Amino acid sequence: MKWERILKAAPWGVRAMPRGAVMDGYFYVVSGRAGAFKIYSDTWRSPDGINWEKMSDKTGWGKRCYPEVDCVDGHLVLTGGQSLLTFYNDVWRSADQGRTWEQVCADAPWEARAGHHSHVIDGDIYLFGGGRNSFGRILYPELWVSQDMGESWELRCKLPEDMGRAGMQVCYIDGTIYFMGGDHDNPVIQANWPGRRNDVWKSEDKGVTWELLGHAPWAPRTGHQGIARNGKVFVIGGHIQGPDPKAKRQYLAHDCWVWEPKNCGESMDGWKLATNNVWGCEDNPERDGKSDFMLQVRDNKIWTFGGDREVMSPWPQDNDVWIAELPD
Repeated sequence: MKWERILKAAPWGVRAMPRGAVMDGYFYVVSGRAGAFKIYSDTWRSPDGINWEKMSDKTGWGKRCYPEVDCVDGHLVLTGGQSLLTFYNDVWRSADQGRTWEQVCADAPWEARAGHHSHVIDGDIYLFGGGRNSFGRILYPELWVSQDMGESWELRCKLPEDMGRAGMQVCYIDGTIYFMGGDHDNPVIQANWPGRRNDVWKSEDKGVTWELLGHAPWAPRTGHQGIARNGKVFVIGGHIQGPDPKAKRQYLAHDCWVWEPKNCGESMDGWKLATNNVWGCEDNPERDGKSDFMLQVRDNKIWTFGGDREVMSPWPQDNDVWIAELPD
């Protein structure tokens, strides 16, 4: 896989965890965090990843980071997230490409949280896990589902306790949900290495029951991003432990793994390393990889937007855009 940076600095500024979607031929970037204390409250869109238009910086939901944003039936739907001190359990929706936002659920039945993962399956929003508080963190082993674009919610399943985590990824292929990786960091700013995961779980009944398939060959991580296309799962980057297990310094992965579960019997041996040179990092030893970037697929290409490069002060982030052809 050959990666190309098509934009060095987008006008939406450096940020960790830009959220968004692809809708009507546009990429959307929503929310995020810069440095330790700056939090965004904006919506941007682009037809090509290069030219960007600010849709709104007065969204109504205020400055928050680590929400989730999905596209459902032509609407952008934002769930949860946090400011510096407050965690949210509300839902906001935009019907006009992010120009205006309406609060459609002020107090969802799930507890306030950030770092959760949401995924749209057959028009329903599935909301997994997440946590509350930066210190004394509470993690939620839950799956909630909304069938009306976030207005009401049902508890689909109390997940196995170990699946209560943040920073995981979820992919969906032909009726099967795959849940992988993530963290049990507590406090959120300190890596809990025994609590970092590379496990893969599956559900074939829309999240009612779950089975542990095993542990992937990629390093346990959080903040990685995953996506499914053409029957394959792609997992890229994230926070990982360095080569010295006694060191506390985090490393940022720049690998891309590919797994085609239906063709390998869902064996963990079926994971293949497509490249260790995402973002040109292997060619540039002075550069770390990333976590908490946005990952999308369009035009048979993988696209990444922004991301976090924090391994120590001064907490650098990116606002660049990279693309690579999907591997065969």
